[in-house]
Amino acid sequence: MIVLPVTSPAFSRRSAFHPAWARAVERLLDDGAAPQAPTTRVPAMDVAESDAGYTLAFDLPGIGKEQVKVSIDGRVVAIEASADDAQAVEGVRTLLRERAPARYARKLTLPSDVDAATSQARFDNGVLTLTLVKRVPDGARTLTVQ
Repeated sequence: MIVLPVTSPAFSRRSAFHPAWARAVERLLDDGAAPQAPTTRVPAMDVAESDAGYTLAFDLPGIGKEQVKVSIDGRVVAIEASADDAQAVEGVRTLLRERAPARYARKLTLPSDVDAATSQARFDNGVLTLTLVKRVPDGARTLTVQ
């Protein structure tokens, strides 16, 4: 019987924590073709404010503009997006699947109400940009100081 110390540099290079070894073990234990449920991810976001409104930018890689849903309710803005799962092709068997279909969701509350009728959404190269116009309260007036 041979006993190898765990702290040996030769052993640590070949340990189970090495990515190639972990993938090889996963392939042996799983067929890799099992469908995976989409995990909900929180997209990265940038927010800018001006006197007229807000500009929000969300990173949604792998998503088409038809798959994006934006809802505005007063000060609350919510986005949801999900990629279509890859369609099975007849006569083709998946051997390994490491990429799960993407699903994104994020909900935030802005400091002031948003006018949904005049706001805009643009989707370009995986980036959703919302230009949200601040709602002016009814009956609000400005006074000129003399």
